[in-house]
Amino acid sequence: MRLPIASLTLALLASCRPAAPPAPPPDRMPAFELKDVAGGRFSSEELRGKVALVDFWMTTCEPCRREMPGFEQLQNEYRERGLVVIGIALDEDAAEVAKFARELGVHYRLLLSSEDVQARWGGIQGIPTTFLVDRSGVVRKKVVGFEYKEEFEKALRELLR
Repeated sequence: MRLPIASLTLALLASCRPAAPPAPPPDRMPAFELKDVAGGRFSSEELRGKVALVDFWMTTCEPCRREMPGFEQLQNEYRERGLVVIGIALDEDAAEVAKFARELGVHYRLLLSSEDVQARWGGIQGIPTTFLVDRSGVVRKKVVGFEYKEEFEKALRELLR
């Protein structure tokens, strides 16, 4: 049985949207440690004193694919002012995640998620889910779903002052 294009489109969109109302973000960035796609370790301690954009995503998510080049641009533009962009992939295959990032031209740090880390961030109800964290570790913004780079940039400018 073939589904009409509209049904397929809705099914694909639903896979990248929250199934339930998003949980409130944690007040502060939780402590965590994860492997990166190269097999190294990353600790949230590395973000201390920085403004962080932390993005939960998957290689199969089209809105994620659309957002990531903008995050790369933000990292390049605001790195010297203290911005660190971290992508936390819900995928399990590090090689596939690294290949996907190369194809998009994304070079910021990519980590492999765990259920524990997702729970520490208040649960991930939809992808992409992106958090903005200030230099003190306070979560200032949570966005579930696609958001234009310019909207993140407005919030970042305030945090990078």
